[in-house]
Amino acid sequence: MVKYLNKINISTLALLGIVAGFVFPYVFLVTSAFKSRFETFAYPPVWFFKPTFENFENIFNNLNILFYMKNSLIISIICTILTMLISIPATYSFARYNFKFKETIAYAFLALQMIPGISIVFALFYIANTTNLYDTHFFIIMSYLLWNIPYAIWMLRGFIVAVPIEIEEAALVDGCNRFVAFIRITLPLISGGLVATSILIFIGVWNEFSLAFFLTSLDTRTIPTTIGFFMTHSGIKWGPMFATATLGTLPVIIFGILVRKHFVTALSFGAVKG
Repeated sequence: MVKYLNKINISTLALLGIVAGFVFPYVFLVTSAFKSRFETFAYPPVWFFKPTFENFENIFNNLNILFYMKNSLIISIICTILTMLISIPATYSFARYNFKFKETIAYAFLALQMIPGISIVFALFYIANTTNLYDTHFFIIMSYLLWNIPYAIWMLRGFIVAVPIEIEEAALVDGCNRFVAFIRITLPLISGGLVATSILIFIGVWNEFSLAFFLTSLDTRTIPTTIGFFMTHSGIKWGPMFATATLGTLPVIIFGILVRKHFVTALSFGAVKG
């Protein structure tokens, strides 16, 4: 019994340590955003203080923060929609049809996810400059599509494979064509997987830094890349940087809270069916 309790205590402490490791940096970020310049660099750190909005006033007055948030929202939504529209029929082909080099292509998609994003940035940067597409919504969205479509295909494949093909064949016998059978039968059954994949794509694009930093400028700059505005020759403006980071994380956190039930349901569906 004592040995069992010791195991529980160790597991609990390990879990608390992991949670603290993730939560503490964010708590530090948010609290620092509401500190004055002197409280931010106070030593020892000031944990009890009178909140101030001077950092937020700074970024709203001197930095068009809402414009960059709008850019992030537009790019994330369009990229998520286009990724799903392209990935769904592509994934269905991989799951239901046999063709030459099928598995090779599937594993190539997985291999693409192992390549660091920074390694292809310079090639995309060169293409963007030579084609006059630098700092355009079109090019940054296309770049994200190239990166996210293989990921979405790999994610969705398991959900489609989990749907028995006999259900579709029964619909074909009853007079449905392949497209109608997919829309009316398969698509509703994999709705959980669609939701989960869409959520991961949206959050990934919203938080992405490397591609956006090199491929955007003033017109299409997104929230993560605004960090460069606070690195000046006179030093780093930590307060406004913390405030911008706090605002940048809020939409993702709110979005995550709103869709958490759908996300858990989707993952549970995949775990049970797979």
